[in-house]
Amino acid sequence: MINTLKAYNELYSCHYSCGNKSSAQIFLFNNRRSKLILTAPHATKSFAGKKEKKADLYTGALVQHTGEITQTSTLIRQKFTPYRTLISDYIAQNDLQNHYFLDIHGFNKNVPYDICLGTAYFPEKDYPFLSQIIQIASKYKLKSIVNHPSYTGRIGLTGRYQKIFNKTNVIQIELKQYLRNFYDNPDVVQHITIPFLSELCHLYK
Repeated sequence: MINTLKAYNELYSCHYSCGNKSSAQIFLFNNRRSKLILTAPHATKSFAGKKEKKADLYTGALVQHTGEITQTSTLIRQKFTPYRTLISDYIAQNDLQNHYFLDIHGFNKNVPYDICLGTAYFPEKDYPFLSQIIQIASKYKLKSIVNHPSYTGRIGLTGRYQKIFNKTNVIQIELKQYLRNFYDNPDVVQHITIPFLSELCHLYK
């Protein structure tokens, strides 16, 4: 598994995290016809607002591998562009809005949580599967919080999707770096991160 993740990561980390510069497509969509789509909108560097945003390291490989082993569709940024390109626009243009989405990100802030879940502008009680996600995190002894002030999802896919489609179909999931780094923490990723993400996918079957 770890060697597979490292091989996948080469696509997103190459060219100083600019990804596959030769690809005509900014986003790599693997359609497995599942109700859920796992997304990694910052697998490579991106352009947010008026400045470059660093890649959320390892998220592209984690999403790609989890999608394969659970047969879940995935949508991953594979290429940096020096202008703003939003995953929410891709979803709208390709008529994918009726799916559920788990939007996978990474955070490095020193906050006392392993996982930060964002529901943006809509109440937590309106979100299907949110309570189960929290329970699964607890099963793996992962400390989670919903709508930490720094990670509410309001400025990402979750919030934009709500404004465009007025549905509670997207949850932002921020993973602390130790859960993502399969180079330094292969045992954690193999025995906690991937099983955790896989269980989340099975909620939506």
